Formats: sequence, structure tokens, C-alpha cells
Amino acid sequence: MPKLKRSLGFGAAYAASTGLVVSGTAMVSLGNGFGTGGVAFAIPALVGLVIIVMVAISYGELASMMPGGGMVGEYTMPAMGRLMAIVAVLGGYLVLVSADGGTQLMVAGDSFESLTNFPAALFSVILLLVLLVLNLSGVDIFARIQIPVVIGMMGILAVMGLAGVLGFTGETPVDNPTLNTSWGSLASMGSVAIWLYIGMEFVAPLAEEIKKPWKNIPLAMIVGVCSIFAVDMLFGWGATHFADLDEMASSSIPHVVGAAAIFGPVGGLIMTLVTIFASFSTGNSYLAAIPRMLYGMANEGLLPRWFARVSRRSRVPWAGMLVTAACMGVVLLYSSLVQGGIDLILNLVSIACTTWLLSYIIAQLDVIILRRKYPKARRPFKTPLFPLPQILGILSCIYLIVFIVPDMEQRLVIWGVAGVIVAAIVVFGVVWLRHQKLPLFKPSELEYTQENIVRRSEGVDPDEHFDSGLTHVAQEGTEK
Repeated sequence: MPKLKRSLGFGAAYAASTGLVVSGTAMVSLGNGFGTGGVAFAIPALVGLVIIVMVAISYGELASMMPGGGMVGEYTMPAMGRLMAIVAVLGGYLVLVSADGGTQLMVAGDSFESLTNFPAALFSVILLLVLLVLNLSGVDIFARIQIPVVIGMMGILAVMGLAGVLGFTGETPVDNPTLNTSWGSLASMGSVAIWLYIGMEFVAPLAEEIKKPWKNIPLAMIVGVCSIFAVDMLFGWGATHFADLDEMASSSIPHVVGAAAIFGPVGGLIMTLVTIFASFSTGNSYLAAIPRMLYGMANEGLLPRWFARVSRRSRVPWAGMLVTAACMGVVLLYSSLVQGGIDLILNLVSIACTTWLLSYIIAQLDVIILRRKYPKARRPFKTPLFPLPQILGILSCIYLIVFIVPDMEQRLVIWGVAGVIVAAIVVFGVVWLRHQKLPLFKPSELEYTQENIVRRSEGVDPDEHFDSGLTHVAQEGTEK
């Protein structure tokens, strides 16, 4: 069976970690947050950064122990068993790509139509097909494209923000309040703030293709979210010097409103182009990460073996890519038919955020359970101050789910939709595992998962002696 190709360095890992963070909906959340809260939105954004760093170091420890494409699915198997592994991946990430992927493509199509009058839906479909072909061609294509796209977009946001802060524009500044809402409303903007860092862990499914994954994966996540925070806050701060905050809060493209306020029509044009590239970056990240999660799950028997198929020529998991593209296409079709604006975008974001945070909770529980079960297992990257980051991270994720939006009626709708989705995934997991005659809750052995990853992966740098260390599990753990 062909193996995934280990060819990516830190640059590609960083680009994978930030590829979703600079997505269209993340920039919508950024603009909406500063429009609704004013400069004070930097406070929940900073709190969100602290939460996401705690989550990132948990993923870093898990990825260093089990650097496989199945990511949280493989991390959860030796901790809580197969059913929870299925819920963690499908609930957290297939829902995410379904809710957000098609919307991103729709935003790109609308932006392109505003510039050229080319039909938005047709452009979105063409963009999806281009992304699918590029990713089917091989992971090196991902690296060559994603790195310049991500760096370019972050650079534009930073330059615009700096110009706005320093007043290096030809526009007239306005006098906006530091806090544009109540402190209570600001405190309930956690889901908007956390969405700024969406998908920082999407580098983890590339573990079998990244050189020195135990080093590059945690470093890419932590550097990624910190740099995104700096760039986002700079842009938001600059925009509040010139933009009408109420207009930003009500717009479906608030980041474009902010850019136009800083640099006039030219700024709006540049940000529209950035939005198109951001949607490209997001789709690229989805098609790079999600299929590798499905590939890893299939190799563990959690999904049909068809998902584990790898192209002999390009050595990418083509079967999972087709499924991922189909999920994005279905939501793109729905979004195009209903022609939703900012309300649709925020509702889809909130539903995806709820199940995504559930997956974060599971990952942090994995760290705690595996530390207890296998205290001497090799961990090239370890969480500092364990278990404090995990406990605070879990409590923070629960808080964000409970207060996902300010309005209680809307919360009930979001919880209801997310609950139905998770219930459907649980039913699928039970039926599939029973069909495969696999236990639902009995944890697998850590050594089994590690050896499976080593067996199917290309070797890492021989001077690191990582392969031999990877399969080392404490005697007390293996005896269990």
C-alpha cells in the first residue's frame, strides 16, 4: 500500500495551521467583533488566544505521541475508545467542513461577481474543482500554494491595520467609542472571538507528511495563533479609527467595510481580492486536512477501508478528498439557494463552533487520561504545568458552548441542531462498530496505535531515533 510522502517543513506546517485562521468567515468574525464591540473586542480576542493556546499545547502533546493522520480520532482510541473517536472527528471536523466550507466558496463567488459580474455560483464551483485537482496532484502542491497565500494575506491585513493606526491614509478619521456595547454583551462574544483561531490544529492531520512532527506541529500552532492575534488586532484597531462601527456590525462583509474606510475604494477592492484568496486558502486547508483524518480513521477500522485509499502516483488520500469536496459542494448549493447574508454565516459558524468545541474538550480529556494510564510513555513534547492547561481549557470550552450566542432563543436552536448532528453521528458509530464487531468504549492499547502509525508512515530523520522511541510505552501501561 502506498504511503503518504514526508516532505513538509515548518513553513508548510505554519501555513496549514493558519490556513483556516485567515479564512473568509474568520475575517467576517473579526470585522463583526470590532464593529459590535469597538476596540474593546480585543479583550475577548485575547481571552480566546489564551484558551486556544491551552488547546494547542494539548494537541501538540498528543501529536508528538501519535503523529498520525487520524489526529483526534487516533488520540481518543487509547483514551476513551472507538465510539468517542468517531464522535470527535466526525462531530468536530466533518461538521466544520460542511458548515463552513461551502459558505467560504459562496463568499468567494459573491466577491468575484462584484468585481467582474461573472456568476457567483459558477465561480464557486470552478474554485472547488480547481482546489480538488490541486490537492489530488500531491501534498507538495499544497505547500507551494498555501505558504505564499497565507503570508500574503497576513501581510496585507497588517499593512492596512498599521496604516489605519498611524493615520497614513487619505481618509478622514472618526471618533468611535472604545466600547461600542455593554460589558455584558462583550463578555458573551466568546464564540466570535474563538472563531478568529479556527482550525489552528489542522496541521496535526499532516503529521505523516511533516518532517520532525513532534517539533514542527506544536511550534506551528503556537506561533500561528500568536501571529494571527497580532495581525487581527492591528487591522481591527486601524479599522475602528475610520469605519462606522454600526455599519461594520450589520454588514455580511465587515472586513471589506473596514478596509474601504481606511483606504477608500482601493482598500475595499484589495480586501475583496483578499477575501477570494482567503476562501481559496480555507478550501485548500480543508482538502488537505480532513481527508487525512478520514484516512487515519479508516486505517483504525473506524470508517470503511475505502477512505484509506491513497493514490500511487501523488500519494494523497484521494477517496477522502472526494467526500470532503462533496460536503463543501452540498453546503455551497444550499447557501446559494437561500442567498443568506450575515445571519446565515453566523448561524452556521455557531453550529460548527459548538461541535468543534466538543472535539476540543475530548482532545484535552485525552491528554489527562493518557497521562494517567501511560505516565512513562514517550512524549517528545509535553504540556507545561499539567493538568492546569487542560482543566482551564475544558472549562473554557464548556463556557463558550453554554454562551455560544447572546440570545437565549437562538442558543436553543443552535444547541438543538448541533445535538441532532451529534446524535446522528453516535448512531452511525454504534451501527458501524457493531457491524465490524469492535467494542464501543473499550480503549485500544497505546502501543497498537503507535505501531500502526510507524508501520504505515515514511521514516523520519534517522538521527532523531524517533521511530524506535515512538513505540516505547511504559510497561505498566502495556500490561493494562
